[in-house]
Amino acid sequence: MKLIVHRGAHEVGGNCVEISTEHTTILMDVGLPLSFNFDDEIEDVLPQPLFEELRSGKKVVDGILLSHPHLDHYGLISALPESIPVYCGRSAANLIRISQLMNPKIALPENLQTFEAKDHLQIGDIAIRPYLMDHSAFDSYAFLVKAQGKSIFYTGDFRGHGRKGKLLDRLAKNPPHVDILMTEGTQIIPDTSEMFATEQDLEKKFIDLIDKAEGLVFITTPSQNIDRIVTIFKAAKRTGRKFIIDPYTAEVLDCLDRYPRIPKTSWPGIRVAFSRPIAEILEKAGRTDILEKHRKNGIKWDYINEHRNEYVILFRPSALGPVKKYLDISQAVWIYSMWRGYLDKSPSLKRLKKFFNNSGVKYKFIHTSGHAKLADIKKLVTALNPDTIIPIHSFHTEEFIKFFDNVRLVKDREVVEV
Repeated sequence: MKLIVHRGAHEVGGNCVEISTEHTTILMDVGLPLSFNFDDEIEDVLPQPLFEELRSGKKVVDGILLSHPHLDHYGLISALPESIPVYCGRSAANLIRISQLMNPKIALPENLQTFEAKDHLQIGDIAIRPYLMDHSAFDSYAFLVKAQGKSIFYTGDFRGHGRKGKLLDRLAKNPPHVDILMTEGTQIIPDTSEMFATEQDLEKKFIDLIDKAEGLVFITTPSQNIDRIVTIFKAAKRTGRKFIIDPYTAEVLDCLDRYPRIPKTSWPGIRVAFSRPIAEILEKAGRTDILEKHRKNGIKWDYINEHRNEYVILFRPSALGPVKKYLDISQAVWIYSMWRGYLDKSPSLKRLKKFFNNSGVKYKFIHTSGHAKLADIKKLVTALNPDTIIPIHSFHTEEFIKFFDNVRLVKDREVVEV
């Protein structure tokens, strides 16, 4: 086998890894770089010469595996020929399709094939086994890739401190044989210890803040961070408040109806508030059915204002209009529950932070990383006992040499013989 990291050897995001034999070639992830903004042109961030060769037919890929539904792992899929089969988790596919409503530039191909953790895939002479992993993206997988008597384990993004942290323990108790481990190292140099709090720890922090709040509580977190949505819902319920979401988030939750513990819009503790920007996006996408479906659980903004101490609002910047028009936020609290870097990167979040600050709204940061801490990486390495470790998805891959003996640092586009 041969292995090439087309992008991601020394950066977080933009993963694109090729594995090939004499007869078969696969890609694992085709992601947007973390630096990408949606005002940018996707053509300007394609890993080359790979995409030129695929588009011209000079290079043939027999299948693409997507590890999870984050744009830095699947965001370039629509820039590839539709003839290439694409594989991803069943629920991940549903979430990506809903994401297309908000980001219509990025679409899954029609020949998408889905899998689950129990499945085994065969692409040419390459065998793949997906392993369900704990991550801030729902339905995230690692891949064990085997061919020609060799094996590569690609972690995708993972952690051990989320609501599915036991998945890492389960893998460690029954590890496969691995020649090469390709592991993410996003947090090989952690920001702070608070970045590895458990979701249960966060739930306690949310409860404490919500209990003390005298007015509305706004929380900004991604709608598809299902672990965090569950955490917020539980905290709202335990403090006697109802959880208000938008129609997009409502559709995200409803597409996961096969998971009975994930909150649904039909539950009594959830209501849906509508804002014009999101409604226009759904209308433009021809999905007025989503709006109609969730109106039965709708709540008016002026009613929210009359009962300000009874609600926790999952809040995105696009709903700022109704807040300015209808809500008294003089005693409100805004909890930001995402990577801090987005506050500097996103113009809409910058405006939101400025508005809340000028309005006297209290700001609180409660978050935990979606990525593995060093102890989790060590646990995985000890269990798999690979001959070689190739760190990727990190700005500090050289740090691995301090902790592990068998590290090989590679460059983007370098060919590795397995």
